Amino acid sequence: MPPIVVKPPTLQALWRSLPSFGGARRYLAGGTDLVAGANAAPAGVKARPKGGSFDRTEVWVDISGLKELRGIKETKTSLMIGAGAKIAELEASPLVRRWLPVLSAAIPHFASPSLRNMATIGGNAANASPCADAVCALCAEKAQVLLEFKGKRRKLALPALFKGPKKTVLRKDELIVAFEVPKWKHSGAYLKLGPRSYFGISKAAVAAALEMDGEKVRSVCIALASVAPVPLLAVKTANYLCGRMLNEENARTAAALVKTEVSPITDVRSEAGYRREMCGVLLERALNSIASGVSGIN
Repeated sequence: MPPIVVKPPTLQALWRSLPSFGGARRYLAGGTDLVAGANAAPAGVKARPKGGSFDRTEVWVDISGLKELRGIKETKTSLMIGAGAKIAELEASPLVRRWLPVLSAAIPHFASPSLRNMATIGGNAANASPCADAVCALCAEKAQVLLEFKGKRRKLALPALFKGPKKTVLRKDELIVAFEVPKWKHSGAYLKLGPRSYFGISKAAVAAALEMDGEKVRSVCIALASVAPVPLLAVKTANYLCGRMLNEENARTAAALVKTEVSPITDVRSEAGYRREMCGVLLERALNSIASGVSGIN
């Protein structure tokens, strides 16, 4: 039998209805990754099964209409971004442009304009792809993720959500409901190497957020995509930069150091050695662009 689709009107209604759903279920927001994945054949499988789908999901829970998961709100210390916020909404948000320079720089690299009108920030995280642009940027922005199950919430640093490719710490029926991103005075850059300038899956990507004290680095967070099983924080490189002048020499040293922190693989998009080298190139360019005052919050 083909799967059924249920669309609860509210988050509370979803929690009340869970016992009635039964079967293997998945949660659908924008669907840009899940629908494509459901139609894709597993490795070595050619014949499409009866029913028309390789996916064994019995119930699709459509959460795209839940108002509790929408919106971008500002508090005194942070931005609260609903998990159901579309990438295009983030792109158009004055709050995101003002407070989240790394995320703002990453969004033009996120798929195509049509997909940005469909894809959600929560879905980008729940899909747990090592090459997720928005997730990589939010890791550099020091984001935390809020998870909920039947009204009970817990909060994690965003990098702690991921266990491996397509794997998260989400428990059964637990949802990503929001992201809490601190407001801090910093400059940011997002550089990505892909098969095309835009609209392609990255071979490597670097997100850098720096808080400056004059020409010295006060604090820094560096995240990388497509070069580890999960979005990677380059902790050693960040520690090296803290307290140092942001100049070409230190940028070169940081670029050499970040190559020791990544663990890329060879796949159809690129070779591991090339990815490793390009991490250094992208980071050096990102740091030099920040030093030149290309973007940031004053």
